[in-house]
Amino acid sequence: MKLYVADKAPNPDRVRYFLQEKGIWDKVEREEISIMKKEHKEAEYRAISPLSQVPALVLDDGTAITESRAICTYFEATNPEPNLMGATPKERAVIEMWDRRMELTYLLPVAHWFRNAHPAMAELEKPQSAEWAEISSGRARKMAEFIDLHLKSTTYVAADRFSIADITLFVALGFGRIMKFKPWEDLPNLAHWRDRISERPGLQ
Repeated sequence: MKLYVADKAPNPDRVRYFLQEKGIWDKVEREEISIMKKEHKEAEYRAISPLSQVPALVLDDGTAITESRAICTYFEATNPEPNLMGATPKERAVIEMWDRRMELTYLLPVAHWFRNAHPAMAELEKPQSAEWAEISSGRARKMAEFIDLHLKSTTYVAADRFSIADITLFVALGFGRIMKFKPWEDLPNLAHWRDRISERPGLQ
């Protein structure tokens, strides 16, 4: 199999941290795709990922899997320990619920903010929308406050242990820094969570 990744991009980072936590990152063959050079738009790569999405995982039988969550699900099934997606029906549902919240209501607004406001994206996001950037930044800030309140009563984002939901939030916080968005500087529970999580070898 081969995993196509992109440096310093949130969705590839999500998979990288997941595999590092599994202890298998260095066991998976990888190929780097440059988003800034638009390599993800080239015909050869689009034959693998028709929507130009990175990452992409190509299995030995030729099956191509995109969407970072789906790729993580594959590796969770093939490498079940350590468990990062839930061991019981209830735990799997709770972890997926929080993981989706971190992805759709926090990481995604940060991504829209970045794509529509950062000068480096001007060539890739045409046209950029200042209005959408402002709306997205507001949604990200509001969600950060919600997460901070949630973390007041729990050590981890979901369940009572580290999971993929923590990885997704960690990636989202790191991605927000490119917009100089550092909500942990004002939100103490989020700050304490980030300090603990940052010490994990798998998130280096």
